Amino acid sequence: MSDGSDKEEDPPHLARYREYKRRQEAKRQQKSKPTTSPSYSPTTPPPEQCSSLPDRLINHRLTPLLLKLVIWIFLLLFFVHHEFGSVFFLASIPFIVWQSMEEYKRGPRELSAYSVFNQNLERLDGTFTSEQWEKELRYGPASVMKRE
Repeated sequence: MSDGSDKEEDPPHLARYREYKRRQEAKRQQKSKPTTSPSYSPTTPPPEQCSSLPDRLINHRLTPLLLKLVIWIFLLLFFVHHEFGSVFFLASIPFIVWQSMEEYKRGPRELSAYSVFNQNLERLDGTFTSEQWEKELRYGPASVMKRE
C-alpha cells in the first residue's frame, strides 16, 4: 500500500515534535533577523523606550498608595519640625482607618459578617448565636442540628 513514495509516515508524536522544532527554529530565525528601524532624532526616543518607568508607574495600582505615603511622610516631617509631630501622628490614625475601610464595597447580595448590616438582619451560615447556645445548654447539642 504505497502511494509511490518511499518515505514512511511518522507516528503522531514524532510529527508533533518535528512541527514544534520547526516553529522554534522559525522563531529563532525571526529574532536573529536584523530589523531596519527608522532613524530617530536625539529628542525622540525609539518606541521600545517609550514605556519608561514613569509611564509604567502611572498605570500601576500601587501608585496612589505610594503618593499618599510620600505626602504623609512630608507632612509628618513638617509637623515634627514645628513640634506637633505626635499630634499629627495621633490625628492621622483615625483618618487612615477610615480610608482603609472605604476601599472595599460589598456587592448587592454579598452579606456582611455582622448581621445588623444585612437586610432583614440575615445571618451568615454557620454563625454561632445566643439562641443556638441556649438551646444547646437546655436540650443538648442534637437540638440545634438541622434536619433535612
